[in-house]
Amino acid sequence: MRIRVLVSAAAAAALVAAAVASPAQASQQAVAAPAAPTFVDGLAQAVFSTNPADWYSGEVWVQAPFDSDHDGAPDRIHADFTAPSEVLTQGLKVPVIFEDSPYYAGTADEYSNWGVDHELGSPPATRPRAPFWSAFDTSPVISTVYESTWVPRGFAVVHAESPGTGHSDGCPTSGGRNETLAAKAVIDWLNGRARAYTTKDGSTPAVAGWTTGNVGMIGTSYNGTLPEAVATTGVAGLKAIVPISAISDWYDYYRANGMVRAPHSSSNPSGNNNAFQGEDLDVLADVVYSRLDEIGARTICQPVIDDIERNIDRATGNRNKFWQERDYMKDVGNVRAATLLAHGNNDFNVMTKNAAQFYAALKKQHVPHMFYFHQGGHGGAPPDVLVNYWFTRYLYGVQNGVERLPRSWVVREAASCPPRQTTVAGEQSNTATLAVADTQPFRIGFSLTVPQTNSDGTVTTTTRLIAKIPDSTHLVLASPVATAAGQKVADGATVSLQCGNANPTPYAEWPDPAAGQAGLHVTPGAPTRGGLTFASVKAGTETLTDDSSIAAITSANAPSSGVRLVYQTPPLTKPVRISGTPSASLQLAFSASKANVTAALVSYSPTGTGTILTRGWMDPANRVSDWIDAPVKPGKMYRLDIDLQPKDTVVPAGNRLALMIVSSDRDFTIRPAPGTQLTLDLSRSSIDIPVVGGRKALADAFN
Repeated sequence: MRIRVLVSAAAAAALVAAAVASPAQASQQAVAAPAAPTFVDGLAQAVFSTNPADWYSGEVWVQAPFDSDHDGAPDRIHADFTAPSEVLTQGLKVPVIFEDSPYYAGTADEYSNWGVDHELGSPPATRPRAPFWSAFDTSPVISTVYESTWVPRGFAVVHAESPGTGHSDGCPTSGGRNETLAAKAVIDWLNGRARAYTTKDGSTPAVAGWTTGNVGMIGTSYNGTLPEAVATTGVAGLKAIVPISAISDWYDYYRANGMVRAPHSSSNPSGNNNAFQGEDLDVLADVVYSRLDEIGARTICQPVIDDIERNIDRATGNRNKFWQERDYMKDVGNVRAATLLAHGNNDFNVMTKNAAQFYAALKKQHVPHMFYFHQGGHGGAPPDVLVNYWFTRYLYGVQNGVERLPRSWVVREAASCPPRQTTVAGEQSNTATLAVADTQPFRIGFSLTVPQTNSDGTVTTTTRLIAKIPDSTHLVLASPVATAAGQKVADGATVSLQCGNANPTPYAEWPDPAAGQAGLHVTPGAPTRGGLTFASVKAGTETLTDDSSIAAITSANAPSSGVRLVYQTPPLTKPVRISGTPSASLQLAFSASKANVTAALVSYSPTGTGTILTRGWMDPANRVSDWIDAPVKPGKMYRLDIDLQPKDTVVPAGNRLALMIVSSDRDFTIRPAPGTQLTLDLSRSSIDIPVVGGRKALADAFN
């Protein structure tokens, strides 16, 4: 049974005293020598017990500096903790890995998003609230997601439930200030600056005497957003964060340049596969509202959720003070926590702008930073070795040189994978130490692909983590290879790092320092496809007609269509790497005073099949500012500068790059009735693509 104790000051003292004053018991059983934090090759080692029954655990309620449920008392935030037993038996103090989340007690099974099939500026008046649902009981254990990895390495793990969820007081606010301050209060408690209690309503104080006060936050999605939010407070003790698929500005999650734009539940938008279409701040608060002290109906926080609904403004999509409260970028100057950021190139849920703008600010402020950028969708943590380096360096203070590693780690596409390989020196069997020609291409913690020759002459491949690189000609693997009878790794066989999430490719920085904007101008071709050229061409206009019933990917792959405009390059003669934020400058006129505008960068394979690499959106009324509408006069030309979502991808030789313009984007935007026309002035419209090697590299790929 897992040992759990309340952490009042008296209880902690009694436990320590009992541990010290029991020599008779100690002599009656074999007691292993106490472990101490151990680091090899700059990495924390799992030298503490892996048995949860040996760990020291408890739960507390931290007093927050607010009353978000308006009951006249400060909210209390439910948290649990787990640490190596040596914090009691040896007085060891350890740093903390901390995850805060609104999700631990579960989410609503049934809920209603906003309707999106309506005219622009005329959203439904309201939506149904989620019916009562049974939440998971999160006492005494909130979560165990990180314990098995980090407690044996000499860290404590803390989980806390966001306001209005599980056993925490307060109300959920979808990124509101109270959620930030709740997590901050837990860090303050870990550093002796905030009160906590052993029960939700009691008065027995709880102390965290087992920690150094050095805290690293980690999490994915909402759980990754909160580390960024807390870091912007500059709270003392928060030394490092690992935000994965995190939101840096909630406006950029549910809006885009004045447009009401939903996140997407899939990394492959098809037009009818978005479970998040119509979601908004109030929906999310409704979905996570899981207070366990309310039975049969949840009413305490309904006024708070109603207030969110009143302030989100789905009519104009404009930024306002309500949204600004949830913009962490305005406070990013306070960040001091070393940040290992992770995101997916094809995350259309929390889009890549959220990562890129936060990362850019950290670079400008000279905050220690690193970016893991994979090719998948939502989620996807960095390789464990990078996280271990990060927390070892910034929570334990071990000088492991992580700050001298490359800043950028991009998971390259298989077709663009740089060779990282060597040959085996001599036939080898049943061994975890491979003799090789050169270890230079490899890194500890990465996954080595090894061909094994079987007794019948066939070859099977296996993978092993590289545990150690003792010298220039030997690799020590996590476990032996070629262990079957008659099996061997042949002399001269090639071992390699295959590109994938476990083996990202290092670059000096992100975006790649060698990237430069390559500007391309459009040439006529509607209703089929026009061209993209370096030279500005005097041309006329072309027109599309909005039809939100047609998915953008369908429009991209239509040989001819009146609902989109497409302008493409010649087939590339060389691969082209995009690294950074593409942008489109469009001169447009509209047949109506309200319209959607969507720009997309498309890659067409030699067969003609298109893949949308990235997109951007804008309400033409917000062409000057997110904060206020500028009237749109039908028939008048306006310039729209639209940022697309940041990207790092290699477009293969033989493909064409293309700019596609549509009006409504079925996957993401409000879907008005068809018919609004958008007219593009070709001579004053262009796209800038951030290409490694700049304009010259793209020009070379045209020849």
